[in-house]
Amino acid sequence: MGNKLKYTLDTIHVISDHIKDLINNYTIFLFEGDMGSGKTTLIKQIVKDIGISENVKSPTFSLVNEYIENDLIIFHFDLYRINSENELDSIGFYEYLDSGKLCFIEWPNIATQNIYKDYVLIKISVTSDSEREIEILKS
Repeated sequence: MGNKLKYTLDTIHVISDHIKDLINNYTIFLFEGDMGSGKTTLIKQIVKDIGISENVKSPTFSLVNEYIENDLIIFHFDLYRINSENELDSIGFYEYLDSGKLCFIEWPNIATQNIYKDYVLIKISVTSDSEREIEILKS
C-alpha cells in the first residue's frame, strides 16, 4: 500500500480492516509510533476484529502477551524496555516469529534489522488530539 490514511477512534475499524486483509499473506506486523500515538489501541481493535474476545492489554511489563481462542493464536510484543539482542534471545523472540502465528510488535526498532521474514510495518503519526495518520508498508 504505502499510502497514508487518516482515522479517529470512530473510524479505527476501517484501518483494522485494511490490516486484516494482509493477514493471509503476512504473520508479522510491526507498529511504530510515538508514546501515546495509539499502537496498543489499534492492535486491540485488530485482535477484536479477528475474533479474540479476551481483553487486550499492553505487554509493557510482560514483554509478550498471548491470546488464544479456538484455533487462533496471537502474540503481542512490546519491545520498549528491551535494550539488547541478548534480551530478545532470552525471551525466545525469534522463535515466536518462526512459529507462523500472528505476531504484533510494538516498538520493533531493536529487532527490525534481524527480522528476515516478510513483515508489514505500520507507522502511526499523531495529527491532532483525536486523529491519527497511518502508513502501511510491506517488506
